[in-house]
Amino acid sequence: MGDSQSKRVEELVAREVGYILLIGVLALVQVTLLRTPLGFSAPLLLVITICRTLIGMGAAFRDIGMVQGVRWAFYSGLMLDILAATPLGTHAFALLLATITVAFATRRLRIEGPLLPLLAMLVASLIYESVMALLIQPGPVMWGDTLRVALIPGTLLALIMTLPIFFLLRWMLRA
Repeated sequence: MGDSQSKRVEELVAREVGYILLIGVLALVQVTLLRTPLGFSAPLLLVITICRTLIGMGAAFRDIGMVQGVRWAFYSGLMLDILAATPLGTHAFALLLATITVAFATRRLRIEGPLLPLLAMLVASLIYESVMALLIQPGPVMWGDTLRVALIPGTLLALIMTLPIFFLLRWMLRA
């Protein structure tokens, strides 16, 4: 009993380390290679995290899907905070809030076609970008400038990336 239990723990730890390494590589890609002319990065990890959450919420055990989405949001946020030199917890909080909102909003819905992932990403992106603006900007937020420079472009980039990533992840996780 002890051997099989320790082997199971080792497998779980190895899987978590694998997730963390994968997310680290994706965060590095987002921070370095996906820069836009406006000075911010395309929200790759936001899109992957929300798509992973939606796929998990469409599974038989929705609670497990939500936990997986929250783990991805937490790991992604910490990696982005470390690599983007933002205060520790900023990205993590914004991603967790967006992920939990999407998970609760979609917990009773069937996630099949392209409309729900796009709507979920719209909501998640608006939450994420708004929280980031509130947490990063010193002093009062100039919402007009934030809308024009970060909120609208970030949301549009997220929406453009959503469907290819959603269907690719769904295919990979079902295979």
